[in-house]
Amino acid sequence: MNNATLYNQCNVQQTTSASKHLEEFMHKIEWKKDSRVLDIGCGDGSVTNNVLKKSVPNCKKVTGCDINKDMIDFAKEHFASEDVDFIVLDISSELPDYLRGQFHHAFSFYVMHWVQNQQYAFKNIYDMLKIGGDCLIAFVAQATIFDAYKILAQNNRWREWIHGVERFISPYHEARDPIDKLRQIVLKAGFSKTEIQYRRSPYKYATSELFRGGIRAIIPFAIPEEHFEDFLDDLFDVMQQVDIEKYNNEKSTPEFVHNFSLFLLYMKK
Repeated sequence: MNNATLYNQCNVQQTTSASKHLEEFMHKIEWKKDSRVLDIGCGDGSVTNNVLKKSVPNCKKVTGCDINKDMIDFAKEHFASEDVDFIVLDISSELPDYLRGQFHHAFSFYVMHWVQNQQYAFKNIYDMLKIGGDCLIAFVAQATIFDAYKILAQNNRWREWIHGVERFISPYHEARDPIDKLRQIVLKAGFSKTEIQYRRSPYKYATSELFRGGIRAIIPFAIPEEHFEDFLDDLFDVMQQVDIEKYNNEKSTPEFVHNFSLFLLYMKK
């Protein structure tokens, strides 16, 4: 998750899904003229530049933000331009005054499940929007890989490198009513209009190489390079077991499928 080059090479799921979600909600978003757009958790900057900048109508400037400085440095080097810039920002920490009320539209794709302080993060998103601004957010609610993290954290071979596993699991993963939990958070943040969709959203990779690379790019643990391929083998074995025994998923990792359930969230200030 800290390797910007690997992420850039393997983020086909994020790029493809972001384009799909944006197309789906294109008619609902209340587009503003000469708009300022925010991409929260922009990673390497490829979605910011190649999806948002090219898809948002009447866009004056897009700003990508991410907590990871290495990702932002990569984004600046490869995608920054006169109308696309990038900043380091922790969405769940205190918000700088210069970002308050600055954006007409905010987007975030496959990032918010990493954020444990959901209330603070959504309040920050609300505060960064202009009055009448809106946001579209897609993130993971439940995923087989989260269960696998917990299991491997108890494994004698891998427990040395898998620490603080709860920090890397969606806050909604074990929620009895994930939709209601999220709704209460965003309403408390101040949003007046909310649409929350919860859907199973498996993603099938074209090849084994893309599947392994895509999963490897998001692994948050410092597994030594010489052990990483073995770790992935064990991870995929556990994911398959969880898929079958807990979720009754017919398609699983041998077919290069990443099984998860997704929140799609559209909100207006």
